[in-house]
Amino acid sequence: MNLLLFKIATFVTGLTGGSLLGATDYYDEVTEQFTGSLAFLNPIMSALDGILTPLLIFVATAGTIYAVVLGVNMAKAETADKREEAKKRIINAVIALVITIVLILLLGLFKANLGAWIS
Repeated sequence: MNLLLFKIATFVTGLTGGSLLGATDYYDEVTEQFTGSLAFLNPIMSALDGILTPLLIFVATAGTIYAVVLGVNMAKAETADKREEAKKRIINAVIALVITIVLILLLGLFKANLGAWIS
């Protein structure tokens, strides 16, 4: 599919002289240059995998515990002001948890696609 889209794009833009013939050679050359330039990312991704993923999981766990504690504080609150403050904190904690989960998913997606880019 990528090769078909590349052929269409090169035909439309005229990068290969306006014909579809020879587009695969150009495609292979560009792909080779691109994957060669990404080879330096292997050690970086190993470091991210070793450090960032456990760190994000720890932050998500701590955030979940914090949200539960805030929920208990909100239930125990005696005045409306304390309840409103706890409610605001719970909303902020849930937003932070959602952002952390999205970061974990994006990191996993990036790692999965990076293997396809480099290979």
